[in-house]
Amino acid sequence: MKFISFLFLISSLFFSVAIMADEGLSLREIYVITDVVTPGEITSGESIGSSRLNQQFKQDTSSLLEYFTGIDNAANGSVSSIPYMQGLNDDRIRISVDGVDLNSACTSHTDTDLSFIDINDVDFIKVFAGITPVSMGGDSIAGSIKIKTKKPTFSQDDQLIYSTNIKSFYKSNNDEQGVHFKSSVASGNAYFKYSGSYSQSNNYSSANNFKEANYGGTSDKGGIRDDEIASSGYRMENHQLSYGYQLDNHLLEIKFDYQSIPYQGFMNQRMDVVGQHTHKIQLNDTISFAWGKLELQAYHHQVETKMNFGKNKNFNYSGTPGMSMTHHGFTTGFNAVSDIYLNDKSTLRSGLETQFYEIDDSWDPTGGMMSPNVMKNINDGKRDRYSIFTELDHQWSKEWFTQSGIRLTQVEMDTNDVQGYNNMGYAADANSFNALNHKKDDTHLDLSLSAAYSPNLNQTHEFGYSMKNRSPTLQERYLWSNNAMAASMANWFGDGNGYVGDVNLDKETAHTFAYAAVFHDADKQLWNVHFKPYLTYIDDYIDAVSYTSRADGFRTLTLGNQNARLWGFDVKTSQYLGNIAKLGDFYFDSKLSHVKGVNTDSNDDLYHVMPTNLKLIFSQKINHWNNGIYIQLVDSKKNVNDIRQEMKTSGYALVDLKSTYQKENLQLNLGIYNLFDRDYDHPLGGVYMGQGKTMNTTGMGLTYANAVNVPGIGRSIFTSIEYSF
Repeated sequence: MKFISFLFLISSLFFSVAIMADEGLSLREIYVITDVVTPGEITSGESIGSSRLNQQFKQDTSSLLEYFTGIDNAANGSVSSIPYMQGLNDDRIRISVDGVDLNSACTSHTDTDLSFIDINDVDFIKVFAGITPVSMGGDSIAGSIKIKTKKPTFSQDDQLIYSTNIKSFYKSNNDEQGVHFKSSVASGNAYFKYSGSYSQSNNYSSANNFKEANYGGTSDKGGIRDDEIASSGYRMENHQLSYGYQLDNHLLEIKFDYQSIPYQGFMNQRMDVVGQHTHKIQLNDTISFAWGKLELQAYHHQVETKMNFGKNKNFNYSGTPGMSMTHHGFTTGFNAVSDIYLNDKSTLRSGLETQFYEIDDSWDPTGGMMSPNVMKNINDGKRDRYSIFTELDHQWSKEWFTQSGIRLTQVEMDTNDVQGYNNMGYAADANSFNALNHKKDDTHLDLSLSAAYSPNLNQTHEFGYSMKNRSPTLQERYLWSNNAMAASMANWFGDGNGYVGDVNLDKETAHTFAYAAVFHDADKQLWNVHFKPYLTYIDDYIDAVSYTSRADGFRTLTLGNQNARLWGFDVKTSQYLGNIAKLGDFYFDSKLSHVKGVNTDSNDDLYHVMPTNLKLIFSQKINHWNNGIYIQLVDSKKNVNDIRQEMKTSGYALVDLKSTYQKENLQLNLGIYNLFDRDYDHPLGGVYMGQGKTMNTTGMGLTYANAVNVPGIGRSIFTSIEYSF
């Protein structure tokens, strides 16, 4: 921590700067791209557009969030990483894609919200951290992530516009490869687009052998190398059809998405995805008026996930053939949002939002102790949400801008009775759960207040406060079995433990105070410095509150309400270093993040809080080339969550090289990740469970005593080619 902070201070003083010469920052927003903000732009939001999103160097959609300060990804499946925003996980983040809020149906979060959208279809990202305008959503306490695909482009005359784009890529470490194809045609009032992709990978390898001789029992090492992170491969395909039509003052859009993941391994979960299929259809109507605009939306999303033991994990236990699980998730929503331009200084934004969400989580009988019944883990669980909000933007003067908003939300939850595989190990818990009143209603009142002050052309200051609420997920409220095996399947943390919910959980309420300062040159071209401290108090924070010890050394944890506090700061700097004849333009960027989270009831550190980390980027642009050296310094993780037995990690430094050649319609990319093949454990990697007897909780397979952290990837060469017609 001291070394990283000192290095950052020296580099900041030397260059006088903050990340990305043209990025914006606010106390609610973390950014990388647009010009340094002015009043009115801060609270209305900014974005990273497709011109700066180089998807070629990223793996899944969630990995694009690494462009932002204060957001980290926890290891999960290779295309299902879990975002954490300023120390809070994805269940506490409002995530929307083209205005659609999606939900994870799987108790292991194998179907994370951002895994449903192909990384190549992302056109821009908007991120609000901490203080979020109420128009960006409720039922969340961390912040909001808004992702959009490309809007329809129409011809300006009677000629048709055709466009086709083809991409392919390859990564050497895990033999990852894929192709993406996109084609569209548009007239003056109609637009049609198809987008499709296919990708796959084998398991990746760490820089060194990381498995102890006694790791995971006696049957897990056949054919799996000691440097191989088993259960980290995947296969995936995505398809999207879009149609748009302009009619008078209406823009009508219909989108249909289909995703198939035949296999995705999970290196920190006891089971893998052996089949996942997703369908989504959405209808949008944007109506323009002289007084503003009205956006109407309807959508339906359906996901079915089948889980079992993949090829790297033991399939048979005492003659029982596997463990088949099926998760069904159904989400239907209707939204209406209006922007009313009251005058040249004020905009009133109001909306109605409705979402109906349902989960069926059932486990087929497979013999032995997992028979004769179908186990109902969540039986027709429902979580319906109704919201109304209003928000006012007002430009008081050239120097002052304010935004204030209020949102009222009703969350209604219910589920049917459950049953276990049999009466021997499950009847007592099932009967106890079934005797409870399952219907729960929560009312949320969210407030957001912020003000921006720009005294001159060189600085902007923003101050803000928000009160936000979040109701429990269906898993947090309705998971019921204390059986060690069943509880271990209910784990969205990757820590090897099992989780039991609580029907009587209260909603979380967060109070966030934040400040942001942006300093820059008068023309906003040469340098800028962004500094953002924040403080959040969370009443009734849902955390693990008690545990039962097990023979395998892991724990079965019960969820409950406590209180938490998080504080930290993000600093970003950018500097144009100048031009050198025949060598081009040179730039320097840096990002520093620090966050600390504590459960104030237990005085335990919160789980999965990223240690202090610093990113440095030295880049060069000349002619058609854009080259960069990317350095990441991460402090050791000493503040760990004791109740979950979170393991510590050592500090590390990584160096990547990236180069892009762009000429007319052709783009070539070449990169080397982890140039020096550094051996490291990712602080949010969780416990390695990629192979062997992952389900046996009796101490005969994987145990906490021989568990290790999930290692990061070793050196990998990446290349891609893209051509547009």
